[in-house]
Amino acid sequence: MSHRRIRHLVLVLVAVVGTVAAVTLLDRPQAVRAAPAEPPPDAAVQVEGVGTATGAPDVLRVTVGVEATAETVQEALDQADAAVLRIFDALRAQEVPERDVQTVNLSIDQAYAEDGREPTGYTARQDLAVTLRDVQEAGETIGALVDAGGDAARLRGVSYALEDDAGLEAEARAEALAVARQKAEQYAELAGRELGEVVEIREQVSSPGPMPFAGADAAAAEAVPLAPGSSTVAVTAQVRWSLR
Repeated sequence: MSHRRIRHLVLVLVAVVGTVAAVTLLDRPQAVRAAPAEPPPDAAVQVEGVGTATGAPDVLRVTVGVEATAETVQEALDQADAAVLRIFDALRAQEVPERDVQTVNLSIDQAYAEDGREPTGYTARQDLAVTLRDVQEAGETIGALVDAGGDAARLRGVSYALEDDAGLEAEARAEALAVARQKAEQYAELAGRELGEVVEIREQVSSPGPMPFAGADAAAAEAVPLAPGSSTVAVTAQVRWSLR
């Protein structure tokens, strides 16, 4: 075989090997780089924040009544009515508006001896629910009402309340949202995300209820000190933020 033919065969063999190698390289699986993770479209964080605000009660609600016992129903009613009218006069003298006075109980019952068996007459009762808006002067007003009722007067009980709590509620709400945001920002940072827009807000408001004092009879009424104390409004906010 001539040298020229041998050289030609060698060149053809090299070309074939190169082609096979190239095809092999093309067929090898290529390394795939993961794209940066994108948060799901509904990725979110939901947290809860609680805020509180404290203020002084602005009203005092008192239940004052009368009780009279006599041999007949009419006599018992007459005595109770007379005592109630004196209390009404005292309310007007203390400049308590009529809208803040309401009859909440009126009853006539058989009266019995100490053994509970022998009837001795009848007992008439009448109670008034009074709202006092001058908390500082409430003690004096209650004393005047009891004095007006005389021995028939009964002080059923008093309770402080916060009637206008809009300002405290707004203050507590702002604090609740701030606390919730602080928590959400921390969660977003820990998850490697950014806090997005607010998606949903739910709240629960806990307003103070009446703060009762034990009732007292007329003789002990002036000896009962009144302490308004404070009332607290709490707002719990459940807030949901999107994550970017």
